[in-house]
Amino acid sequence: MIRAKKHIIYIALIIVSLLAGATPLSAQLLPERGLVREGNEQFKRRNFFNSLNRYNEALEHAPESYEAQYNRANAYLHLMLENSGSEEYTPESSNKIFEDILTNQYLSTEQRAEVLRNIGESLFLQQNYEAALNAFRESLKLNPDDSETKRNYVLTKRIVDQKRQAQQQQQQQQQQQDDQQQNDQQQDQQQNQDQPQNDQQQDQNSDNQEDDNQGDNQEENQPEEQPSDEEEQESEAPEPKPEGLDAEQERMLDAIQAEEDRTEEEMREAERGAVVIGKKNW
Repeated sequence: MIRAKKHIIYIALIIVSLLAGATPLSAQLLPERGLVREGNEQFKRRNFFNSLNRYNEALEHAPESYEAQYNRANAYLHLMLENSGSEEYTPESSNKIFEDILTNQYLSTEQRAEVLRNIGESLFLQQNYEAALNAFRESLKLNPDDSETKRNYVLTKRIVDQKRQAQQQQQQQQQQQDDQQQNDQQQDQQQNQDQPQNDQQQDQNSDNQEDDNQGDNQEENQPEEQPSDEEEQESEAPEPKPEGLDAEQERMLDAIQAEEDRTEEEMREAERGAVVIGKKNW
């Protein structure tokens, strides 16, 4: 009985010793896991530079470690955001680190969707909304049930639509300005073409007006024509007798006309200095 108990205790001690040495053995066989855990601890403390170094060391031991690749990309992204404008941590490098993960042939569908989502988030933070929208779309194709990716997709699409609408309005305004400018240029060209014709027409009208004025002046300066002897005789001709006169009225008119004729003859003789014989001197 005592020997049996000693045997059991001996076996238990062997098991404990084996379990105690399991961790060092695991660390020796899978050193990247320990380095990833150290990197995660530094990441939680926001020591992104130290965490990035731990993940890089982990990848030296296991280049295909998805956890090390994924966490390294996030650590680099945070360093890029903290050092905005730095030549050492650039958006292009951040995007490339994420994109390199997609070349890992051991990724599952969900892991690939997760990487695409993080690529979209990285692009979104860089205000590259068009590319971010495409990344979220590709992620949803692989994992349509991811609520975070859905939310990011909706938000990004709203921003993209607003920017597209604003750009379209700006293009329309620019097109209207270009059309207006083109119309103004055409009107100016038409006016320049019509101006010589208008000037020529004005000159011609001015010449015609001067000719008309000269013609009027000539007519005004021309002496009045003297009536000829025939016109005088016609003017001195007796007026026709009105119709319907009786004999007495005709005699009276004849006597008045004869008297006027005699008076005119006496006036002519007086002008010649001669005395009219046989005529009374009224």
